[in-house]
Amino acid sequence: MPTITLDIERCARQLQSGELVAMPTETVYGLAADARNSDAVAKVFQLKGRPGSNPLIVHLADASQAADWVSEISPEAQMLMDAFWPGPLTLVLPAREDVLRSVTAGQDSVALRVPAHPGARALLQAFGGGLVAPSANRYMSISPTSAAHVAQQFADSELLILDGGACQVGLESSIVALLPGDSPRLLRHGMLDQQRLQQVLGQQLENQAGGLRAPGQHRRHYAPGTLASTFIEVPNAALDAPDCGWIWCGQAQPTRGPAVDLSADPERYAAGLYAALYQLDALQLRHLYIALPPQGAAWAAVHERLQRATTQ
Repeated sequence: MPTITLDIERCARQLQSGELVAMPTETVYGLAADARNSDAVAKVFQLKGRPGSNPLIVHLADASQAADWVSEISPEAQMLMDAFWPGPLTLVLPAREDVLRSVTAGQDSVALRVPAHPGARALLQAFGGGLVAPSANRYMSISPTSAAHVAQQFADSELLILDGGACQVGLESSIVALLPGDSPRLLRHGMLDQQRLQQVLGQQLENQAGGLRAPGQHRRHYAPGTLASTFIEVPNAALDAPDCGWIWCGQAQPTRGPAVDLSADPERYAAGLYAALYQLDALQLRHLYIALPPQGAAWAAVHERLQRATTQ
């Protein structure tokens, strides 16, 4: 069974020996491994059940380490690093030739992030290099935002988990690609919204074009085992069903089944979404109904996750 610990030095030694550690970040918990060790990286794919065609994000302790991983840092990339690192932003940049292609899924680009979580930063500093750290869950299932979620996902393993408390952001990072010969592109929405990114860049971000440059792009992802669907008009017939669960965005209605109101504040909603999915998914309900939040830039990341989580 997994071991939950607060011992950062123990976790660093585990990583240095080529083994895995689940680490907290401000977004979600990641399944960390030495990004320079091909055997360690292979263990991440194996434990998650993740296809090798899906690239990984390399986590760094400091932006100054980016030059060890990328062949070129454009002025646009430097502006975003200066404005948002450490923080919930991943940049996809041209990779150096010595970067493992198992990390980049065979591509000539690499995804980098400097997390803001103090536990993640302390572990990265103690480790002394870059760590791949995709979400610490089975492939396509709900991302974990607590050490207990990770332990539940990998209950049959001996995974070492660094406990950093509940994740404050709660959704995966925004991902921006800045590659030679292409326009800046937003590959994944996060709580660092598109408008803020564009203000710093001074130009528009294009939407993702073909090619899997970033993780989290499978049409079904972040998904509970329970059949789940979103709604705008309340399905009134289900309100009295004890085997139906509910996630509300403010304006909750009385229900016989279990319900969680995540509020109409986008940051509070995002921070609590995955925990609510874990809570309700554990109850073996017949159906999970999720009220769609409002539209708008502040809610874009939430809408993206809900669409993937409710795709059958």
